[in-house]
Amino acid sequence: MAARLIKMAEQYCWNKISHQPTFLVSDFNEFGEDFREMRKLRNKINRYKTPLPLDAVIELVKKEYQDLYDINLYIFKASQKQTIIEIQYYRKSNMEPDYYEKIKDNPPMLHVKIIQPGYSLEGDKFDINWESGGGLRHYWKSFLYEFKYRRMVKNLKK
Repeated sequence: MAARLIKMAEQYCWNKISHQPTFLVSDFNEFGEDFREMRKLRNKINRYKTPLPLDAVIELVKKEYQDLYDINLYIFKASQKQTIIEIQYYRKSNMEPDYYEKIKDNPPMLHVKIIQPGYSLEGDKFDINWESGGGLRHYWKSFLYEFKYRRMVKNLKK
């Protein structure tokens, strides 16, 4: 799955990405419930985690496997030398009791995801590291997108 995520990133992003990943493991609930603050908190928490090799991550996930509802792989940060993939999971035991009863025997779902900035929805390639700081190119494209979007909204109101 990590290889599939890296291939997807290469398709949508302009960065050169290492094919030698290390991993961070996160429980979705450690980032709080406010979706507006979640991205900032996720980046802040993950910056202080130590990336792990695949074999260590497999052991961690094995221990929790029966309670896992959904497993999502994201690229946290990437460069030519290192790609850090975050494995974020949702626990069955954190679900509402009625829903837990329905899903308790189901195997976990597995997804690979790339979060895109707004301007990339028009087909532009983007910086895979935009969430964790981006760069000049990201800020410029974001500025142009916002400018274009605001003009479009302003024209619609007329």
